[in-house]
Amino acid sequence: MPDTLYILCVDDEEHILKTLERFCHNEGIAMLAASSAAEALHILEHKPVNIIISDYQMPETDGLVFLDEVSNRWPQTVRIILSGFIETAAVTQALQQGKIFGFLPKPWKRSELKSMILAASDHYQTAIGSKGALSP
Repeated sequence: MPDTLYILCVDDEEHILKTLERFCHNEGIAMLAASSAAEALHILEHKPVNIIISDYQMPETDGLVFLDEVSNRWPQTVRIILSGFIETAAVTQALQQGKIFGFLPKPWKRSELKSMILAASDHYQTAIGSKGALSP
C-alpha cells in the first residue's frame, strides 16, 4: 500500500494503537494515533485523513458518536469501528445510514484488517473520484 494513504487510529488502549502502528508500518501506510475522540478531532482539524479506525468503547464517548461527528464534519473520510464489545443494533443502523463503512471485531485477523483497509481505500477513491491516487 502506498504512503499516500493516511489512517487515523483511535483507541484508549495503548497496546492496540501500537499493534495497529506496527501493521501500518509493515504495509507502508502513514498512521496517526489518538487515545481519545477529542485528540482525534484535533488531529482531523489539522491533517488530512483518508480512513479512521476507531474503538467502540472509549471513556469519554463511544466510537459511533465520535464517527457520527466525523461523518458530519469530514464526510469523505471512511469510518471503521473496531471493538471486542458492540451493540449489534447500533452498528447495523450506523452501517445502513452510511455513518460507518465497516466493523472489525477484536481480536482481528491481520488478513481481515488488510482487506478492510483495502476496501475502505477503494471506497474513498470512488467517493472522491480520483481512481489511482490510493491504488494498492
